[in-house]
Amino acid sequence: MKFSSFFSNSFFDTFFGGLDNSSWKKKAFFLFLFALLAWGAAFSFWSDAEELRLRRSLQRARFNDLVTMLREYSALRATSAATGANAPLEKVAEGELLTVISNVVSDLGLRSNMVSLSTAAARGGRNAVSITLEGLSAENFAMFLQEMDRRGIAVFSADLRAVRVSEEKRTLTVFLLLGGAS
Repeated sequence: MKFSSFFSNSFFDTFFGGLDNSSWKKKAFFLFLFALLAWGAAFSFWSDAEELRLRRSLQRARFNDLVTMLREYSALRATSAATGANAPLEKVAEGELLTVISNVVSDLGLRSNMVSLSTAAARGGRNAVSITLEGLSAENFAMFLQEMDRRGIAVFSADLRAVRVSEEKRTLTVFLLLGGAS
């Protein structure tokens, strides 16, 4: 029995070309598989695009937070420069670097936050100091960096980790490699 015998339309006859039952079922099955494959591909692209949109919005929010923090830091530097409290000091000799950093940590009241302080070698054979500070607030860390900058001590390398102590409080763990600016 031919499928086309159910319809007398000549267009339908030419379209299916007089298919019998088995070939019609095969073609319908392959058409169904093709439609299923197309639907699966479209769903995959849609879900990947949704994930990409979420990642972009998260990245945009993180970047906006970074820009806000940099603006606050710039404003903090500008106000301290206007008061003259952070006038640059003379450069620190490389032999005194460890002592100066230790004194700055003491002066800022960060001795209890200091985990380690040691000498190290930086690129180019220059002397450097490695310091690890835990439990710092953002304000204490900013003051420490400002004091290092005021004394002409540069940060060669930094590793910052934000640690959530409680629901509302987050502290920083900082690993720094410091040395004289050249």
